[in-house]
Order: sequence, then C-alpha cells, then structure tokens
Amino acid sequence: LCTPVARAQDAATSQPSTKPAGEVIEVKDFAKLKELIGTEVTVRGKVSEVFVPRSATVSIFNFEGIERRAFNVVVPKANLDAVNAGFDGDVAAAVKDKTITVTGTVADYRGNPQIQLTKPEQIKIEKAAEGEDAERPAEEKPKQE
Repeated sequence: LCTPVARAQDAATSQPSTKPAGEVIEVKDFAKLKELIGTEVTVRGKVSEVFVPRSATVSIFNFEGIERRAFNVVVPKANLDAVNAGFDGDVAAAVKDKTITVTGTVADYRGNPQIQLTKPEQIKIEKAAEGEDAERPAEEKPKQE
C-alpha cells in the first residue's frame, strides 16, 4: 500500500494563498458546528485542558463552557511533533487557559464535531488586551500586601 505524503512546502503551491474571510464560530455554538461537518471553518474558544488518553494516540483540547465531548480539537500522535514545533516544543502548555482560534475541516467523531490539527499554522493564540487579567483564573485572588 502506497500512501502519498503531503509536505508543507508542497502545500503552498497547491493551495490558494488567500482564504475567503469567513466568520469565526464560538465553540459554545457546537450545534452550528455539527451542521458544518465537512466544511473548513475557524472556531474560537478558551482551552480548559489538553487531555492525552492512556493510549497516547492523540492529544485532545477541551474548552471552557461546553461539555467535554461537545466539540474538541485533536492532534493525532503522528502530527504532534510538527504541531509542537510551532509552539516551542509544547503546544499543550502554549494553549492551556488561553483563548485560541483553530482553522480546519469539521469532522464527525461519534456524533460530535471536532477539528483535527496537522500543522501549527492551524492554531492562533489570542493575546489578552493590555490591562486585562485574562491570564489569571477567576478564582485566584490578588496578593495581599
């Protein structure tokens, strides 16, 4: 069995250089994501945890404000090194507790929508607005002086 391998340098010439500007869908709108299975979309949400099952075949991004399986971003083990390379070797640490946007094709996994990551360019980490305490968990209290 021969499987073609797509290389990143090949993708640049075979894909259009600009994508049409589309809407960004919030992870909480997973009902809409279900309707968009098979479509490339950009999804936005805050990562609550990155879970690696005992099998270690995949890394799963879970998001705040939705049930664990309602929508996930997954990084198959085969793509993990490539995705990690774009985030100083540790995408899990880079995205945890951060609001991210992910672009990819919505797939159906056991009745729920998910996006599979194959390259780091699919993830964008949003910067917190200056002066906001977006990085500090709500339950953390300011230090007493």
